[in-house]
Amino acid sequence: MIIGVNMTFRPGILITPIIVIGFLIASTCGAADAANPRAAESVTVTILSSNLASGGTVGEWGFSALVEVDGRCILFDAGNYPDTVLRNAKSLGVDLSCVTDVVLSHFHADHTTGLLPLLEDLRSRNPNAMRRIHVAEGFFLPRRIPSGSGYKKMNRMIAMRKDLEDAGVEFIEYPGPAEISPAVWVTGPVERNHPEKNYAQIVQVRIDGAWVVDHVPDSQGLTIVTPAGPIVLLGCGHSGSVNLLEQVQRSIQDHSIHALMGGMHLYSASDETLLWTSDRLRKIGIQNLMAGHCTGIEPLIRLRAELNLNRRTAVVGAVGSRFVYGEGIHPTAIAQ
Repeated sequence: MIIGVNMTFRPGILITPIIVIGFLIASTCGAADAANPRAAESVTVTILSSNLASGGTVGEWGFSALVEVDGRCILFDAGNYPDTVLRNAKSLGVDLSCVTDVVLSHFHADHTTGLLPLLEDLRSRNPNAMRRIHVAEGFFLPRRIPSGSGYKKMNRMIAMRKDLEDAGVEFIEYPGPAEISPAVWVTGPVERNHPEKNYAQIVQVRIDGAWVVDHVPDSQGLTIVTPAGPIVLLGCGHSGSVNLLEQVQRSIQDHSIHALMGGMHLYSASDETLLWTSDRLRKIGIQNLMAGHCTGIEPLIRLRAELNLNRRTAVVGAVGSRFVYGEGIHPTAIAQ
């Protein structure tokens, strides 16, 4: 959630219970054999919430994507408004009842508000839908922001947690990289080796009894291992896209990035920051880029040029855009 940003949303183009299972964590956390991890054969990613939309879909300041891997369905983030993901899925003819697992990039409302409406709708069609939600350590830490002469609480997931647990949803919290399904990984908390401060510094988080600037320690990514390299989804990239991608290459798959999509939080970045980011991404190696949400349109165009990509391999990730492994990006008309 971006503090202090007011935006209008309408159909068409948008211009402007925690349970840590011991045996599971012990068996999956930590570095993989990054030189030879098991790989997926079939991957399709469909954008269901982002800032740019057209046709019968609706745009918002938020993010969500359906990730289909070898016949399994995972939802990455849940959008900003209660019904956005459901509305867009219906408009696109996407059936979400296959979703058994949800991965949340971080606690912010623009990535989590749709959880309860999605649960109600999907469970009406599939009693086993949304059984597990995967988050990184720090997800449920208390947060606050200045309000008048005091502070206002802002982590709504603390309250939502009970409602979801009461409905039979199991939260699994990860302290590091973990394979949650064959060839599908969460990064867990990301090592901040570079000073990428992609977060609102007026927000505070309570850690070890002290209130400090919230650097969003629970910011994580989703990675699908493929023979051509990892496919990586970011929610907002609050940990820094470079920090996260280097962790993916170090701990999950040591290969250039086959596809990067989601929010990179560059919409207000300076020219200096964009040049630094593009230089680092060039060294990491990006084959396809379908960034949206908080990336910003101009930063995406700048990255396309700096990374020597083109209109086929680097486009804005609008609602309805798809990435299909073996085929590449299928953009919507508004993003072409």
